[in-house]
Amino acid sequence: MGEIVPLFKSHYSLGRSILTLDKVDSGIEDGPDSVIDICVKNELGRVTLLDDNMSGFLEAYLNSEEVGLQLNFGLRLRILDDCENKSEESLGKTCKYIIFAKNKEGYKRLIKIYSHAAKIGFYYFPRIDFKSLKKYWSNKDLKFCVPFYDSFIFRNCLEYSSCVPELGYVKPTFFVEDNNLPFDEMIKERVENFCKDKYPIQKVKSIFYKNEKDFKAYLTFRCINKRTTLDRPNFDHMCSNKFSFENWKEQNAANTCTP
Repeated sequence: MGEIVPLFKSHYSLGRSILTLDKVDSGIEDGPDSVIDICVKNELGRVTLLDDNMSGFLEAYLNSEEVGLQLNFGLRLRILDDCENKSEESLGKTCKYIIFAKNKEGYKRLIKIYSHAAKIGFYYFPRIDFKSLKKYWSNKDLKFCVPFYDSFIFRNCLEYSSCVPELGYVKPTFFVEDNNLPFDEMIKERVENFCKDKYPIQKVKSIFYKNEKDFKAYLTFRCINKRTTLDRPNFDHMCSNKFSFENWKEQNAANTCTP
């Protein structure tokens, strides 16, 4: 049935991951794990890095190039109908999407998109609307993907939002995941129904830590960033320890063996 693509997130996505982009074997004992180190030692050949800003790109590029890893860099970004509309209703229609750079020109376009979102579109968070995105878009240089979590399908289904994307010019690919969350199967069904005979679907796995035993360290890290406690972390959907590289290996092995 094909590979499940591992989507690594690094510590540059503040509060979202405990994985670094350090060089191979450069970390301290019992310290944080490196995305580059994980990929090299598991002979992946490439690293798909999905972060919430552009800050980690240079480190990821240099350290992956040094060890012969192909880097696929993606930016997760809030996109909405109209950035000038700052009403509560408009904020409720904001969803997250993913843009990958396919080549050098794609990286340049990604920089322009993020700069626009961080300067012109900024309102609490970097944002861009579909009209502005179109000015920078090229299907030759960029790849548009719809994440499994925080997408318009996810928000419309679970949060009763009314997000309406403009997908005509971006040729999207939709991601599906299985992380043992109670609503995963329901969202997957919605994605499959929406994409039927229209859009391709790719199985992926979001990875925020190396092993399942690292979940407590990950949760502690998030609590520190949000100034909450382990007793009351107050995070939505924080009931799975499956966002790990270890679990990706298990799922991918089972998936590739399925006829």
